[in-house]
Amino acid sequence: MQICDAHNDLLTTFDSLFEIENYLQKYCINNEVVKIFTAFYVSEKMIKELSTTEIFNLMQHKFELIKNCEICIPVIENIGFIKDYKDLERITAIHPLAVTLTWNYDNLLAGGAYGTSGLTKFGREAIKILEANNILIDTAHMNKQSFLEFASITRYPLFCSHTSCKSIYNILRALDDEQLHLIRESKGFVGLCLYLTLLSDNPANMKVILRHLEYIVSLIGTLNIGIGSDFNGTGECNPKGFDIDYNGLPTLLNKISQKLDKTVAINFASRNLLNFMQKIQL
Repeated sequence: MQICDAHNDLLTTFDSLFEIENYLQKYCINNEVVKIFTAFYVSEKMIKELSTTEIFNLMQHKFELIKNCEICIPVIENIGFIKDYKDLERITAIHPLAVTLTWNYDNLLAGGAYGTSGLTKFGREAIKILEANNILIDTAHMNKQSFLEFASITRYPLFCSHTSCKSIYNILRALDDEQLHLIRESKGFVGLCLYLTLLSDNPANMKVILRHLEYIVSLIGTLNIGIGSDFNGTGECNPKGFDIDYNGLPTLLNKISQKLDKTVAINFASRNLLNFMQKIQL
């Protein structure tokens, strides 16, 4: 079964093409993993310790590593380090497929999951410029106020690369029913994160993942949900059964086939994200 992933922090973890290729060969299950949104994560530590130019130079270097890799699609997690329109032009020049405006905290663009502000004036202008340059805004890590304000102005279907379900596990990073409905209504996409601290208080396993998936499917159907693993961003926090990243997915997909339906498993594994990519034509 083909697998597509809406969020993997590969570009954050690895520093050379050799490391990336070795990871893909080792963990992509006989070439079944066909597309990975490969994130360069700009951490709060990086923002404090590096200049904006140093961050851009590192980002460009990382994107250059995967320019000939058909599996890897470059995205940026957290453009909250940018300060002005000149920095925004540098983002559009690098041209990732998608960017998140925030990580978990408020910045000059928007409110993060742990913050209290909404979209700023600069944030609204940045959204217009990014979308005019065919760069998708990823709503992951936004707080609800920013999410709703963004939903009212975007010209694209809503996209949230990696999250979980607030009705199952009530945390700030999760999406509530209203947000999930808006994603469905926009014919968008939500990636279910395989990061245990987004899934449960207790050590997460495949039963917990299935609980989130089943609820989301019952709420919005089977056509707008897929994988947003957050592998290489989860550290030691992968759910039980995913200690070696993608090698745990066939077991999960078999369980989905048994408990729900094989078509649901295929949609979740890859079809929904591939259809979303075709829809947005980026």
